[in-house]
Amino acid sequence: MQRSPLALPVASVAACVLAAPVALASAQQSDLAVSPFISFLPGGGGASPLAGLALTLGGTSGFAIRASGNVSLENSNTAGLIESNGIRPWGADADAVLLLGRSFGGNRGLLPYVFAGIGTSGGQPAQFDAARSNWSYGAGASIPLAGAIDVFGESRWRMSRFVLPSAYDAPAATNELRVGVTLHIGTHARSRSAPSRDGGSPLGVLIPVGTSYPSSSASPSAKRVIGTAERYIGVPYKWGGTTPDGFDCSGFTQYVFAKQGVRLPRTSRQQAQVGAKVPADWRTVAPGDLVMFEENGRIGHVAIYAGGNRIIHATSSGGAVRYDDLTTRRGQWFADHMVAARRVTPDARGLLLDLAKGFAQLGVELDGGDHAPKP
Repeated sequence: MQRSPLALPVASVAACVLAAPVALASAQQSDLAVSPFISFLPGGGGASPLAGLALTLGGTSGFAIRASGNVSLENSNTAGLIESNGIRPWGADADAVLLLGRSFGGNRGLLPYVFAGIGTSGGQPAQFDAARSNWSYGAGASIPLAGAIDVFGESRWRMSRFVLPSAYDAPAATNELRVGVTLHIGTHARSRSAPSRDGGSPLGVLIPVGTSYPSSSASPSAKRVIGTAERYIGVPYKWGGTTPDGFDCSGFTQYVFAKQGVRLPRTSRQQAQVGAKVPADWRTVAPGDLVMFEENGRIGHVAIYAGGNRIIHATSSGGAVRYDDLTTRRGQWFADHMVAARRVTPDARGLLLDLAKGFAQLGVELDGGDHAPKP
């Protein structure tokens, strides 16, 4: 019985799609992305383009796995040798992807990546054995478009045998070009632009749509911390300041937590080492958590997350202790630069007191202030 020319391609694509949930079940803190794409085969003799779908499972470490399949949009006929069905190229791949920058939950921007994997492809008419095993490698880059949507392009070099390109009598690698759109739908999908309270929608803000931590959901200890911090709104920013006459960022958090019986070390970098570690993700922080920000590769600012997409802090760019809304254009700077979060409560003051004693108070390098846009 003669098989349909589409039977094997469709089966291969289905196998790739079914493989992704198996990987998803064994992964933690993952981002699931769906990517429709078009592949082009330069010099393919009329075989391109091919339409396909990829499923990518990525974590927080810059490593991802991807399953994809594609099939030609039309049959190609080689010199009229096949009069009826012709040749319909198809392919399926399983790749390991290494992201060369901030990924899945980090800063949104140009994200280059490299990959390598194994696959199967074909292009023979149905009455012949169509499948050919292969391995491939390549590189590409994705660019954020809007919300949780990216566009990407990549180039793949495919070997038709399981050999190195430098092996004796190895066939020449064939090149494929792929362009497409990626939609992040997993639990750690790339953060989406949040609607601003003044009606705008600033691009690049990392607060996910629908994520909010109202003060009413804060723990009793967090409410006490935030209530204490609010008493000092309007106190001027003073570099090196640790009293209500003037605060710098870490002097402010140190003073506020001291009022709750928790002694924090002096600088934001030191404060990033005490308490319980919280993932550096706005979806996981809770009211009362300390959040730290970096610039030029080092932590240099700290604030208290107050819930409702707001932080309260002593800010050099704002000139005083104040609230900043992370869904505004000014707040975008803080949303983009958050790199650490710590959970400290009066209930753990004994531990924190012991830790704080390990930090010398003399000769410390004080925080230099934030560089957010002026309010």
